[in-house]
Amino acid sequence: MYAVVMSEKHLIRCRLQQWIDESGENYSTIAEAAGISIGAVRRLAKNQFDRVDCLTWQAICDYFKKPLSDLFYKIDENP
Repeated sequence: MYAVVMSEKHLIRCRLQQWIDESGENYSTIAEAAGISIGAVRRLAKNQFDRVDCLTWQAICDYFKKPLSDLFYKIDENP
């Protein structure tokens, strides 16, 4: 239930889980290589975040060699 409550707070979603799935890596490997906490990786991947530090965004995008504009997107509030 906690994840549902968190995801309903905002319409912003993160593509990190998709990137992780495509890479075949896991949260801890990415966190260690990118120099960020595993909790930050997990929250972003599961869309359980209210805010994210700019350095975290940068580290993830640098790690996956993707632009920031690809990391986040907004869902339609009236599907």
